[in-house]
Amino acid sequence: METDNRTLYFLSFVAGFTLGIFISSFFFIQPLIGVLIISVGLALLLPRESWVLPLLVISFGLGTIRYAVKDFHEIKMPESTGVVVSEPEDRENSRRFVMLADNNERVLVNVPLYTPVKYGDRIIVTGKLEKPGLIDSPAGEFDYGKYLAKDDIYWTLDFASIEVVSHGEGNTLKSALFRIKRNFVEHIKRILPEPHASLLSGLLVAGKDSMPKDILEEFRRAGVVHIVVLSGFNIMLIADFLRKVTFFVFPRGALTTSVIGIILFTIMTGAEATIVRAAIMALIVILAKGLGRGYSVPRALALAGFLMLLQNPKILVFDASFQLSFLATLGMIYFVPVIEKRLKWITEKGKLRETISQTLGTQAAVFPLLILSVGSFSPVFLPSNVLILPLVPWTMLIGFLTTLLSYTSIHIALPLAFVSHLMLSWILFVANLLGSF
Repeated sequence: METDNRTLYFLSFVAGFTLGIFISSFFFIQPLIGVLIISVGLALLLPRESWVLPLLVISFGLGTIRYAVKDFHEIKMPESTGVVVSEPEDRENSRRFVMLADNNERVLVNVPLYTPVKYGDRIIVTGKLEKPGLIDSPAGEFDYGKYLAKDDIYWTLDFASIEVVSHGEGNTLKSALFRIKRNFVEHIKRILPEPHASLLSGLLVAGKDSMPKDILEEFRRAGVVHIVVLSGFNIMLIADFLRKVTFFVFPRGALTTSVIGIILFTIMTGAEATIVRAAIMALIVILAKGLGRGYSVPRALALAGFLMLLQNPKILVFDASFQLSFLATLGMIYFVPVIEKRLKWITEKGKLRETISQTLGTQAAVFPLLILSVGSFSPVFLPSNVLILPLVPWTMLIGFLTTLLSYTSIHIALPLAFVSHLMLSWILFVANLLGSF
């Protein structure tokens, strides 16, 4: 009973905190009002046996204050010199990155494709400086300004030209991890042709940003774009691989190695909302098992959400990837078991029942948000996922091993590269075929 109460109090606190942030995202609430709300919650705390309502009120006030602190920013005209603080991302006709100007303003910079710039470079920029605003999207008008503001970006610089002044002014750890990532992707491109190389890079380390625009659109239309969104599966694959390898060499260090590996992988891949959520949940699982403690997926999800909102409250409303990630996980927790019980007439061979249940459960959870945010929905998502999902873990594993072997010799890696090519070809074929309907 005591454990149930603690869980209830924890969930009440997270719910109140989230609600405070949600309302503050649409209506400005003065920090003083937040303090008064907290005072009311503290007053309610004293005479009550149950702390649910007081915790809801207190955490609601804290949520409004946290959002107000995050939203407080005096926008200044950025200086023309600064440091590249994100890994440059290639788009169809441009390369973009975030520059931290010398007066601490963050600017989203778009330069011509193949411009030689990397994380940590000090640059001088010239171009068309603008404040982002509303843009048209399939679902209607999209507030691009608020979307960028969640990352403290209040300016865009399009059609920019740059001059690199010096190198190596970024975080040392990030620079090293980004170099490892770039080198890993280069080895993939040596052993596989396009678009197979981009797909494998997307599955393993680069996410959907590595995919050509036309291929990515096919994946969206087929309803399988989620396989190239780095998530919990990538995290658990890395953690399990590190644990097994370390266990043979140094059994006592397996837990520590897995934890460090997850943290480094999260940083290396850009620490987007989906991967951060998965990383926090994976760390909770690993630490709970290592300490011999119980583990609850809903509590872990609530804790992951609370920590992420504590760090950046604006992602609750203005980051669709955060919303979709949590909804999909909720679908896995609550919808999938119910659906799977009703699909016992489907065979378990080849994990067919499991794949169909997971696909239906997650899609049911994210369907309303997909319609609202994207404005479209794939009618062929079920056959696409049934034909592709069972192959994805093997494709990632064999592709990963192939790339590791290529560091020793490309000739040694060729047999596995051939197998990887076949698997990737199948995924691309299904996405192209069903995405064309």
